[in-house]
Order: sequence, then C-alpha cells, then structure tokens
Amino acid sequence: MWPTQELVQTPLFQLHNEGFPLNERIALSYKRAKAISDAYRLTVTDLLTLSPKFWQLHTDPIWAVDGAAGTLVTLQYNCCAGTLAMFARTQPEIQPTLKKVLDFDISGQFCLTEVGHGLDVFHLETTATLLPDGGFEINTPHDRAAKYMPPTAPVGVPCVAIVFARTLIRGEDCGIKPFLIELHNGKDMSPGVICKVLPQRGGSRPVNHSLTYFHNVQVPFSALLGTDAKADDPRTAFFTNISRVAVGTIAIGSLGIPALQVASAIASKYSNRRTVVDAQGVRKPIMSFQTQKIPIMSAVAQSFVMQALHHKCVSLFCNLKLDPRVRHAVASTLKLVMIEHAQTAHLTLGDRCGAQGLFEVNQLTGMHSDMRGTAIAEGDLLGISIRLGTELLLGRYSLPETTDPNSLLAKHELGLFREMRERMSEMEHHRSPEYDQIVLPELVNLVQAVGHRIAYDAAVEAKLEPYLLDMYVASCVKVDLHWYVENLGLTRREYRNMERAAVEAIYPRLDDLLARMNVDAYVTAPFTSDQKWDEYLGTLETFGLPSEK
Repeated sequence: MWPTQELVQTPLFQLHNEGFPLNERIALSYKRAKAISDAYRLTVTDLLTLSPKFWQLHTDPIWAVDGAAGTLVTLQYNCCAGTLAMFARTQPEIQPTLKKVLDFDISGQFCLTEVGHGLDVFHLETTATLLPDGGFEINTPHDRAAKYMPPTAPVGVPCVAIVFARTLIRGEDCGIKPFLIELHNGKDMSPGVICKVLPQRGGSRPVNHSLTYFHNVQVPFSALLGTDAKADDPRTAFFTNISRVAVGTIAIGSLGIPALQVASAIASKYSNRRTVVDAQGVRKPIMSFQTQKIPIMSAVAQSFVMQALHHKCVSLFCNLKLDPRVRHAVASTLKLVMIEHAQTAHLTLGDRCGAQGLFEVNQLTGMHSDMRGTAIAEGDLLGISIRLGTELLLGRYSLPETTDPNSLLAKHELGLFREMRERMSEMEHHRSPEYDQIVLPELVNLVQAVGHRIAYDAAVEAKLEPYLLDMYVASCVKVDLHWYVENLGLTRREYRNMERAAVEAIYPRLDDLLARMNVDAYVTAPFTSDQKWDEYLGTLETFGLPSEK
C-alpha cells in the first residue's frame, strides 16, 4: 500500500481544478505537495542514504494526479534538502532551515541553470563577491545570467533557495559554490531579489516557474555552503556540489513507472466502457479491437519491466564502489528508457481515447505535458544521450554486459555499437564534423537500445512472466523495426505475428495485472466510469434550462 493511498481519496486530491483561476491552481498544488511530504516524512538519513522510502516517493502514483505537486516535492526534497543535508553536519547553523524544508514549512528551491547556461552550466555567470565585512554580495551581471525555471514567485509560503554562483574572493575566481539564500517571506521578495513569473508551459499542470535575479544582495558568510577555498580541481568540486542533479536524473526518471501504470489503467477502463455497434447490431467495447489492445498491453508490460529495471539500476546507482561515471550512466539510461516508454504511452493512449482523451481532466494529456518537462529536467534526454553514447563508443567505461547475448534486444545493442564504431574508424576523431553529422543523430537510439537490453535482462532476472517479456520485446523491436528487418532478416509479417501472439497471451490476464498495479485510487479521470462522469457533469458551468412541454 502506498503512503498516499488514503490521501489521494480526500477532497484535496479528488477536486477537479482544471477550470480554476491560475493562481488558485498553483496554490492548490503547493497544499498537495505539503500533504505528500507529510505522508512520507523523509529524514536527512533518507536523503543521504537514498533509502527505499526515497525511491518509493519517486514511484508513487500520486504524481499522475498532480504533476505540479510532484515537481514541487522533488525540488524540495532531492534538490534543496538533499544539498543542505550534505553540509548540515559540518555547518550546524543550517540545520533549523533544513528542518523547515523537510517539514515543508517553507519552500526550498535549487537555482542552478541560467537563461544562457543550461547544459553548459559550468560556465554560469551569477557572482558572489566576498566583501570587506566578511559577507558576500550576490549579483546577476546581465539578463542571460538570470536563474531559469525554479518556482520562486511568492505564493504565500516563505521560500529559500540553494543558489549557485561564481565566487570571487579578493579578485580571484574560486569556482562555483552553493549559497543558502532567503528569497521571500511568502509575500514580499527579499531586498535585491527580483522575480519575473514566466508564462505557463502549456498543457502541463501549472507551476509558478520564474526568472530570478540578484542585485547587490547581501548575505552573511554563513550563507556559503562548504569552504571558500579554491578547489584543486574546480570541475570535480562543482559536480560534487551539484551531485543531487545526478540523483535527480534517476529519481525523476523513475516517474515513468507510475506514468505507465496509471496511463494503462485509464485507457483500459475507458476502452471497456466505450462501446460501438457492429454490423450485426451488437454493442461491444472498443477494447475488443487490436488497435486498442496493442498500445495498452505494451504499456502494461512496460510498467512491470520498468519496475525490474528500477530495482536493478537503483542497486547499481547506490553502489558507491562503482566508478561514478558508471553510476551516472546507469541513471541516464534509466531516465531515457522510462521517459521514452511513458511518453509514447501517453501520446498513443491519449489518441486511442478519442476526443475525450484530449482533455486535461482525463489525466493523459496533463501527464504527457508534465513529463515533457521531466525529460529536460535533471539532464536533457538528448544531452545525456550524446554524452553517454559517446563515452560508451570511446570505451571510457562500460555498463553491465548482457546475460543473454542471443536475445533480440542484445543483438540490436551489439549491432548498433558495431555499426557506429565502424563509421567512427573512418573519422579523425569524435569532435570531427563527420561525427556530428553521422553519429550524433544516432546516439539517442543507441542509448535506448542499451536501456532496452538492460531492462529485459533485469526482467528475466526478476523472473517476470514470459508473456510480459514477450510483449516488452515486441514493443522495443517496433521502435527500430527497420534495423531488425535489415540485419536479422525479420520480415514485417513475422513481426506482426510476434506482436499479435504477445498481445493475445497477455490480454486474458489484463484484469489481474491491473489489480497487481494497485493504482485505481489514482485514476481520477471522469471518463473511466459512469459514476465519475455523472459526478463531474454536476461541476461544469451550465447555461440554459430544459424546455417545458
């Protein structure tokens, strides 16, 4: 049972707020985020050891009900509290603030990237200059250095942030360091701190994303987290200070599990409720059509395989004896595969639900838009694929080898590596124009192939049922079907037969599989049942009255 199982059934989460004014929707998400934090009560130990409870939070289906609240929770716990926890033992003066963040009495943010610096954030330009009195002055030197995205606008809850700035001490650049800064008291911004609220992303559950500027903001020396000394290796020191980003890569990638679970449950319920009349005048549910079964069964199988992948990757990521590059590669691979599966499911299943699938209240489009942000946060999927794929091709490190080299997915992975390395052998080096033109566009596909294979191996190791494995393999082969046709001689007809057999094997077990997911409480979409639909109709703005006879 999830810690939020009862919470999600309360009016706080059952309320359909899609038609509410924007500010009310944002305020509601903050209340929901606070309620989720109260349900979990994460501790410093949970954050530093990456406890099972920490990972459970990031696979909780409640994210599918309000992705904005989920965003606030992971920023609060992983990014802000997680960073503070790294320094709390040696800097006890920050412990009271850390407790307030853990209790969600204040909002905790993480101001790292800037308008002009995303993937190249190592070159950020916000400055922290040591003053003669021993304090620091924080400045945004120009508009491109504004902190981008963190929701720092006042919404009635006081807000602090971890702000990363280039630290200047007696004229010397001592590297990028984190500072704990109070941004506002819930209503008024702190002196010198300016927030410009960004327009909504469009389609996603609303968050008060902002641009944040600092103009001669005075903070005490104690605001600095860590030492003021210049590191021998500034780059390594920087990545150590932002290590919660790497944790976030795997943490928010984990959201693919509840996304697949809830999306497949929604589409299944809708497809059994929605009916058509056939040529014989018989009414039957649209679930009887293969066009509904294929994407739903694929998402169901993927949700179970992703749980096995999650268990495997978390175990590897938490193994501090592993090369840090390998741990980060594991996180990146998990994120890419889970987000790819979830986004394909959201889009396809939303389309299979027709016109009603277009509406945010039925969850699928909101989940899809929320996850577009997830795909970019804590490591843009394209960016991490380019880095990871290149390093794997160059042999700088490797991920766990397959336990079944004869599987289709292992052959696909091996074939792509062989093909790309052959092309690279014709190039001067990996920074050549040819590498950019020929290899870079293929790296997402390469890392996906690695992830699909690792997921399959993890599912076999977890002893998942063969019908789930077969459906998963069929869904992965479809992603790059032309490779299998070209290299393994698999015909399109043979693939269709493979997919059909997998669907027919899993479909009779659908109800049991959905019950095992245990996510019905998190399905709030009105179009999934007559009762939900009737209750929802009563909340809609209505014009006109029935005519009298």
